[in-house]
Amino acid sequence: MSTYGLSPSPNSLLSLGCTESAASVSIEEEVMELFTEMHNPIFRHLLWLNLQADQAEDVVQETFLRLYQHLSRPNASRQNLRGWVWRVAHNFGLNLCMSASRRSSRKELNLEDISTWLADPRPDPEQVLLQTQDDLRISAGIESLNERDRLCMALRADGMGYREIASVLGIGRSTVADTLVRVASFLRSYSH
Repeated sequence: MSTYGLSPSPNSLLSLGCTESAASVSIEEEVMELFTEMHNPIFRHLLWLNLQADQAEDVVQETFLRLYQHLSRPNASRQNLRGWVWRVAHNFGLNLCMSASRRSSRKELNLEDISTWLADPRPDPEQVLLQTQDDLRISAGIESLNERDRLCMALRADGMGYREIASVLGIGRSTVADTLVRVASFLRSYSH
């Protein structure tokens, strides 16, 4: 038995205490066929729901155990068994996720966590003022650049490569590189 009280393999389906009649053998074959076909996709879906691998395997086992029990009932519906299996596995997986979430939400909160959550992420007035002053100095620096340097910088900021900038401005690639290094250095001096 696993930690969730589920069967460890589909082969143990016969050990449920049911009599082995021709009907139960065909039920077992039907369940085994569906298990072989659907195990991996359901397992991946359960992992996608953030279950641990052992939990996902237990859910798959429980789902097919429930399928076997369902089919063993007299007059059990056999309509859309694949959909039935998916729904049972999905719901069981969600139930495990929700119970784990409830367990983790009961943990004690420490003061540091709460203060981090409550802290205002926006900059304080001093940071806003410093950023505004920095922006104004950089804008003044950009305004003081000559037309070609400003265009070179703007085209680079728009994502163009050195070769494209050189082609647009009709200058060499090395001139573009030198211009961008010079402009960056110049603007750095304006920001401090």
